[in-house]
Amino acid sequence: MTHWSNNSLIHRFDKLADKADTSTIFQPITEQLNALEMELLQSLQSDQQTLFREWQDKGLALEYMKKEWIYLKGVQDGIKILSQLHSE
Repeated sequence: MTHWSNNSLIHRFDKLADKADTSTIFQPITEQLNALEMELLQSLQSDQQTLFREWQDKGLALEYMKKEWIYLKGVQDGIKILSQLHSE
């Protein structure tokens, strides 16, 4: 895949991720998760809160990278399938 197409796919993934973040479908579980997070943070000391936030940020970054990788592999697979169908 070319650099241009990779950037286009990443941009599309980012747009879909933003759409998922604002979707009302996930709102109930998001609110529950936020409430639990606040409860957890209030039970921690300041240095533990900082450590928890760092751990949380790294975990979210890893999940985002995994989802982006899966998305790109799916697009690559789709392109391979289409090219095979068109070559027959």
